[in-house]
Amino acid sequence: MNRVILCTGGYDHTIKFWESSTCLCRRTIQYPDSQVNVMCITPTKQYLSVGGNPHVKLYDINGNDSTPVTSFNGHSNNVTAMGFQNDMRWMFTSSEDKTVKIWDLRGKGTTRILTNSSGVNTAQLHPNQSELISGDQNGNIILWDIGKEQKVETLAPDGKVPIRSLSLSKDGSTLVAVNNSGKCFIWGVDEEGGDLNGKKQTQNQQQSQMNETNINKENEKEKEEEKEIEKNETENKQENVQQSTNKRSLVSRGKSRFKLKATINAHETYILKCLISPNSKLIATTSADKTIKIWNIDNQFSLNQTLTGHTRWVWSCVFSHDSNYLISVSSDHVARLWDLQKGETVIHYSGHHKALTSVALCDY
Repeated sequence: MNRVILCTGGYDHTIKFWESSTCLCRRTIQYPDSQVNVMCITPTKQYLSVGGNPHVKLYDINGNDSTPVTSFNGHSNNVTAMGFQNDMRWMFTSSEDKTVKIWDLRGKGTTRILTNSSGVNTAQLHPNQSELISGDQNGNIILWDIGKEQKVETLAPDGKVPIRSLSLSKDGSTLVAVNNSGKCFIWGVDEEGGDLNGKKQTQNQQQSQMNETNINKENEKEKEEEKEIEKNETENKQENVQQSTNKRSLVSRGKSRFKLKATINAHETYILKCLISPNSKLIATTSADKTIKIWNIDNQFSLNQTLTGHTRWVWSCVFSHDSNYLISVSSDHVARLWDLQKGETVIHYSGHHKALTSVALCDY
């Protein structure tokens, strides 16, 4: 029988494990070093990985000990994203320190470092396991060859407006990215890839290659954080006026892997998270405007519904495995379970006393 794992974390320095159907908190882990920026459940469902500022820690999901199983030290600023190779051989983390790091989970430390020109706000591993896509503070979306530690292609869809979040479909065919100006970009992605020459690699080759191998600021009050983002956005807008000719720039090696399908003015202010549903039919966007919007991929990316109820910024969200439900977290201290068929909140998860910025779910 599959047990549902649901975790929330944020600025109150705690991680809470919930009974998803009853909203009962069954376990609380103290995270004293910093706020919780991002969390990820390992493919084995055994561990919860937590990224803060600047540490990454791994906790045993099935135990009662609040002491981390292990820690990964090496970043010098907020950790913004993380994920795992399918066979748990390695993990990636991105950070505002301008790097993406690849960690050998067999205890050998950092095996690869992808060095960027600006803070990395978001990153996701490509299904081929040999490439990674990142989004940064300078408005760039970068496709990386992990093994060669090289950039394959760079997109700048809206000048230097920071990319806040991105999501790649399970088959790697669709990429969604959102930015601080409230825009949502959708690309079709060529499946060909694996090295800089455009040759495909087999899974064994990819694994062999690898075998060789938050948004938030600590100690800032929530409103001070929001004002800081607004200040950065104002500066970016001024800079974009001077660099309007670069608004749709593309730098690549040879033929582009990306074909722009749609640009949506999704929200009137910052979009903080985008996510493609497991069935690849929906896109969720969460925003500083306190709403969550659900977009229909099969119907020309039209707006399905707007979910309202949160009273402050909505930082993150996660779909259920069947794509029928969504869980969101907000600066209003509450996580909500939404029934997407009804467009209503069916459960509130209350217990945190500061902003919630991260949620992790495994229900399969």
